[in-house]
Amino acid sequence: MISPPQDSRTLSVPQAFSLARQQHTAGALDDARKLYSQILNAAPDHVEVLTMLASIAYRQSQPERAKNYAERSIDLLRRAVQQQPNNASARASLINLLLAHEQNGEAEMLMQELDIPLNPIRASAEEFAARQAAGATRGMPTMLLTTLPKSASESIWNKLAQGLGLAQCHLSLGLFPECTLVPARVRATAGGGIIVKEHIGPSAHNLETLARNGLSRIIVHHRDPRQATLSWAHFVRDDIQQRLMAPLWRKIVPPTEILARDLGVILDWCLEHYLPLLIEFLRAWRAVEADPKQSISVLFSSFEQFRVDPDAYFDRVLSFYDIGKEHYAKAAEAEVVHLRKGRVDEWRSVFTQAQQQRAWEQIPADLAADFGWVS
Repeated sequence: MISPPQDSRTLSVPQAFSLARQQHTAGALDDARKLYSQILNAAPDHVEVLTMLASIAYRQSQPERAKNYAERSIDLLRRAVQQQPNNASARASLINLLLAHEQNGEAEMLMQELDIPLNPIRASAEEFAARQAAGATRGMPTMLLTTLPKSASESIWNKLAQGLGLAQCHLSLGLFPECTLVPARVRATAGGGIIVKEHIGPSAHNLETLARNGLSRIIVHHRDPRQATLSWAHFVRDDIQQRLMAPLWRKIVPPTEILARDLGVILDWCLEHYLPLLIEFLRAWRAVEADPKQSISVLFSSFEQFRVDPDAYFDRVLSFYDIGKEHYAKAAEAEVVHLRKGRVDEWRSVFTQAQQQRAWEQIPADLAADFGWVS
């Protein structure tokens, strides 16, 4: 039993963990850390506690301590998977931690035996199954969008799902740019009736998984990376800090000392660390599009196209998937999410001249010409 600091109660380990998570979520990091540490004394192999302690250590600018906690979590999960190969929860947790620490090869191998179902989005399991079955009966294919983060893709996904009557789900684990397809989930989409939104890059694993399961078309939705970077800077400042697991993703989340500064400092970090990831994502998909040996067809679409002429945007998407316009209810209402302002060039009024120059110098001339980006 555990007695929280300055609290007369005596709690079981599950009760103490629940209280620590509440404190953690509320931003009371010191209180949460103390309670997590008490739990760890009582249960030294508590993987979730170790993971939360790693998250807090990152937020409190203690990267070595955070790394040690995370590595202990990974080792314990490896052992759990070895002892219980069919423990899908432990396997998925291990994969997520491996991806967060860029150990993608091991994560991809573990994916092959990961048996987890599709995860319904904005629907119960029953509603999801009914929409999938109805869509498949009408001959609707499985539609796949992979997108730059902060490109209004969530709202576009919702409009397409609502207008076509399709079920929504994700197929991957991990966060951008490490999103990795789960083969079992991809196999489950074979019958159609589903629309998927991801942030997957064209890794060998992802391309092979799509090809093996007959998904031969993908829409790559993007946005001027300068605007996407600005939106990401706002997102990490205003939202990510509240997410318990986010600090583990060091590639895309600035250190706490950066997040504590003003937006200009956060932008400087994002221009150095995050903008190159967006550029590489698009360059890699461009290479797939240009490679005649690839079996997947790629359609590039953009937020800017959507803002200028949404009807034409959706017409291109439908044509790409050989779906007649009569199947799409254009007037359908759909949830609009994660759309902060929806401007195409807000960055011009927010970036300093130096930041504008730094960003432009990173954008390859061929991508700028292809996508219509100008300095």
